[in-house]
Amino acid sequence: MLRSFSHVPTRFPLIAFVFLTTALILAAGCSGGGDKFPEVLEIKEGDIVPVLANSELMAGPNRFAFGILDAEGLPIVDAKVHLVFYDLNESETMKMEIDAISRVPARDAGLTEQITHTHVDGSQHAHFNVGEQVGIYTALVNFDRPGEWGVEIQIDSANPKIKKTIRPRFNVLAQGLTPAIGSAAPRSLNLTVDDVSDIALIDSSATPSPEMHTSTIAGAIAAGKPTLVLFAVPGFCESRLCGPELEIMRKLYPQYRDKAEFIHVEFYKNPGNPDRIPSDTVSEWNLRSEPWFFVIDSKGIITAKYEGPVSLQELDEALKAVAP
Repeated sequence: MLRSFSHVPTRFPLIAFVFLTTALILAAGCSGGGDKFPEVLEIKEGDIVPVLANSELMAGPNRFAFGILDAEGLPIVDAKVHLVFYDLNESETMKMEIDAISRVPARDAGLTEQITHTHVDGSQHAHFNVGEQVGIYTALVNFDRPGEWGVEIQIDSANPKIKKTIRPRFNVLAQGLTPAIGSAAPRSLNLTVDDVSDIALIDSSATPSPEMHTSTIAGAIAAGKPTLVLFAVPGFCESRLCGPELEIMRKLYPQYRDKAEFIHVEFYKNPGNPDRIPSDTVSEWNLRSEPWFFVIDSKGIITAKYEGPVSLQELDEALKAVAP
């Protein structure tokens, strides 16, 4: 699932950043302030590496999300990070700047990194979750047109002690594959507890949540209820993020249970099978990675979307906007 720079060193721990999908970044160069954006450069051993967590960026509003790997290939978390965005289509035109926010989902979730799940037949398997060593940085940005863009990432980290600027380039699409913010959410008929004999078929977590499997997305929209939808495979998640994200969703549920519908869609039809295939709802939403969160308002319009790790604060703010 990891798609990184063409020349990024491969010695960093893949399991820690397997969730990051980075085919959109074209180049990265490390340099001081005031320099122009580099051409396509090889990233050498010992360089700091930016890793984009978005599988697609589209013209319009986006949650720009990325990780930073240090010289040892380990994630840098909790740094002060400032972003300056440039439109590179015709000239290097500075468009906007913003501070990025560090997100470490394991802190919000409070799960151990390994949970042993015992099935009804007595068999067991381990659920693995990311720890506090894995995090990303996010910023809400609006790209006013598609094409080639660049971002100056100014990093000030205390641990490890690093102060550096890197300048990756990336592509912004005119239109993406996944449902866009501001568009109507697909009226999906996802499976619920009424459709299966065993909830484990639609919730692979160690402790399934029936309350998040009682309604279809189509039904929630028809009822005029704001909705939070999580697409995840918590019991068999390659990125190790699904369990923590589901746990964050569970923590928000008591606060919003009377205001909004909470729906977890199991990402795969047969999550424990090595030859698993995406569920019909996942295919309908054109998702290629997991986990994903979507926030839908009472009129059925997508107001926010989050790919990969999301903090409790981000989801809480998005839900308050549609279910005050």
